[in-house]
Amino acid sequence: MPERHGIVEISLRDGRTLRHHTRAVRGTPGNPMTRTEAEEKCLDLMGPVLGDGRSRALCDFVWNLEKVDDIRAIRELVRAT
Repeated sequence: MPERHGIVEISLRDGRTLRHHTRAVRGTPGNPMTRTEAEEKCLDLMGPVLGDGRSRALCDFVWNLEKVDDIRAIRELVRAT
């Protein structure tokens, strides 16, 4: 069966099937996340690996990438503890 992104299908006990298809799932170009949503997701995913402080620093680093003089500074932030 081909992969179907954005489709949720639920079969009920009474035999009915409920289906919802989202054409542009959250986080795609057609339905982008807000900056706050993206940051919350990043912090949730990185926090357990990098710790809260380094996760916050990495987010700040990326949000301000155009001001970075030396990209090698990111190495310390992405190194797992």
